[in-house]
Amino acid sequence: MNDGKLIRALGRGQRGALDRVIAGYSGYAASVARSVLGSAASREDLEEIVSDVFVALWRTADRLDETRPLKSYLAAIARNAAIDRLRRQRPEEPLPADDLLAADDAEGPEAQTLRREQAETLRRLLLGMAADDREIFVRFYYYRQTVREIASVMEKNESTVKARLARGRARLRDKLTKEVDGYADL
Repeated sequence: MNDGKLIRALGRGQRGALDRVIAGYSGYAASVARSVLGSAASREDLEEIVSDVFVALWRTADRLDETRPLKSYLAAIARNAAIDRLRRQRPEEPLPADDLLAADDAEGPEAQTLRREQAETLRRLLLGMAADDREIFVRFYYYRQTVREIASVMEKNESTVKARLARGRARLRDKLTKEVDGYADL
């Protein structure tokens, strides 16, 4: 059965059509989700996202254009579901306190206090960034995503992501330099 017929059958609520779509496109939906999630995806996460993809397809089947390929719908749904999963996994604070406050056991109380103050300043400045810039920073420095992965997930050009990282680092460096001695080498 071609995509147009499958879409029409889905729109009429025929469960057999959904079974065919699931059998034919589960691997594709999983690979789209995996490309967004990268190494952050467990097998269980991917299975849950793929299930969500087909539930969403079923719920919106009556609004699908039968002249478009099913893959285009499935890719969009899988990509959005994976992005939503990443957003739900994102910590409340842009960077984990443990990483920022990691103290050497040999450090004295003054050094530990200074490190804590610097971490709080950095956290405050990151929270003051524009949402997109902060998301790029968190994805790059915390999630260790590549510029290509960030560009794909955020639907931006790679050069835009690189430029925003560079501008953001420069602004952060300037603000940190003004606020905290010894942070000029960020």
